[in-house]
This record gives sequence, structure tokens and C-alpha cells, in this order.
Amino acid sequence: MGRQPKQGLDYFPFDVGLLSDPKLRRPRQKYGYLAQMIYIALLCILYRDKGYYIPYGGEKRDDVIWQVNDMLNGRYAVTMETISMVIDELAACELFSGDLYSRDIITSKRSQKAYYTATVDRKYVDINFDIWLLSESDMKKLSSKSVILGSFISRPINAEDRTENGENQPSGTQSREQKSTEKYSKAENSRERADALTADLEELIKTEIDRNFRLDIARMMEAGMQNEVFYNAAERTADNRPKNPAAYLRTILQGYERDGVWTVADLNATQKKPAPEHVMSRGPDKPLYPGGPTAAELEAMERRRREEVVRARKQEEDGYD
Repeated sequence: MGRQPKQGLDYFPFDVGLLSDPKLRRPRQKYGYLAQMIYIALLCILYRDKGYYIPYGGEKRDDVIWQVNDMLNGRYAVTMETISMVIDELAACELFSGDLYSRDIITSKRSQKAYYTATVDRKYVDINFDIWLLSESDMKKLSSKSVILGSFISRPINAEDRTENGENQPSGTQSREQKSTEKYSKAENSRERADALTADLEELIKTEIDRNFRLDIARMMEAGMQNEVFYNAAERTADNRPKNPAAYLRTILQGYERDGVWTVADLNATQKKPAPEHVMSRGPDKPLYPGGPTAAELEAMERRRREEVVRARKQEEDGYD
């Protein structure tokens, strides 16, 4: 069996203007040096692994956050939640593509240009053109020798367009235009419903929901999550009064998505699920499960965890100042 072709890069260009990008101003004002460090950490992961993007959905999202956390580990380590919020902010400021971020992909035109230039001499490069941001003219300006450019030009959608003749072109064009109109109408309708739902959620949690979270809500709606499930999550958020209601709500909804809670029936089934017998009968000095901690020990562990979070946040605030 032949050796697997290399996908990532061994190094990437760190130009002198990287940290002077105007798009970094808002994240830097909000999170200080942390925004820059997390941005660089993400670029290292992006170029090292896939070369031009990072998968950022489901378990892969947690893995990316853990990798960033490991790179930042030390005396002034930050919480996983903070790292997640900084990544959201970097995408919201278009340092990464907002449209692809809503599809759980971290990438940017800048990083794809760097990857394209670095792989010009390779004989084989595997590219997913569904998430490729460079146009044919963009690539030709960088180099006309890349195998990526050849694959882009000869990809099936282009071949289909070129094979149309004058006789069937009007019919084909009409068909594509009709499909495009229908798709646009559906997208507009979905966006209006998502905007209306988001406004209701903002009213319930008394906090504005940012662009990336709005895109997440629209995606969950498109996947089939019922409005009642969103409202349930918002009511839970309001009842708990967290410091960051939007992040708290997002975490609940991501948990629902992960656990397959999409409908009212799913919610009811979850809420009616009986507690295990050993939990129902436990006392403060009985283990919650065989070999596990007691309720008193669990409470102490939770108290220490909260103290650690408070201490970490204070360190972050001191660092920002």
C-alpha cells in the first residue's frame, strides 16, 4: 500500500501584519491578549492537521477546545467556556468565515490562500470544494501551476455546465433558475422563522443573541428542533439566572441536540425518566453509585470547582487589565 499523501503543512507564513488585522480589534478589546493567542493556536491546528480548515462540530468541537486549552496551559490558564466564547467572537468578526462556521467549519480566505501557495509543488492535494472560498481568479493570481486549480476547473459541476449545448441550454437554465428561486424562498422563510424565534428567546433570557448563535438556532430549526424545545431551554436559563445567559442557553441546546431531544415528546420522555434506585434511596453518607462519591463529597467537589472557576475568572480579569 502506498504512503498516504500529506495533507497538512509543516509551517505557515506568519506575516508581520497578522496581529494588526482590524478584525482583531473587537476580540482584543473584549478578551485582551487571549484573543490573539487563541487565534494563533487555531491557525496552528488548522495548518497542521487538515491544512486549510478545522472540523468544529460535536465531539470535534470539544477536541479543538481541549487542544487550544493545552497550548495555553500554565499559570494563567483559562476556562474551556472562555476559550469557546473567544472562538465564537473570532468568527463573529469574520477572522474566520461566518457562513462556514455556522456549518461547524473553521476556515478563512486568508488561510486557504496560504495553503494554496504552500502546496503549489505538490502532485496531489485533496480539497473539499464545498468549503473552498477561493475563486478561479483568486487562485490564478497566486499561481496557475497548482493541482488545486486544475481540480477546481475540472470538478463535475463545471464539466456539466460546459457540456450543455445551445438546444437544451434554455430549458436547463430555466430549470436551474426555478430551483434557485425555490431554494431562495425556502431560505428566506427559514430565516424569518429563525429571526422571530430568536427575538422571543432574547426576551425570555433578557440578553442579546449574537450572529453565530443565531446561525446555530437556524440550523437546529432546519434539522427539526421544535420551538417548544427552544422555549424550554430559555425558561431553564431564565430560572437559573446565569452570568452569561446566552452561553448558558447555547450549552443547553447543544446538550439537547447531542442527546436527541428535538420534540415535546422527547422532552417529556426525558423529564419522566425515573432516577436509578440507588439514587432514590441514597442518604448524604451513601455513595451515589457503587465506588462513587457520597452526596456530601459531591457537594464539596462542586464547591471547589466553583471556587476554581471564580479564581480563574479573576486571573483573566487581572490579565486583561
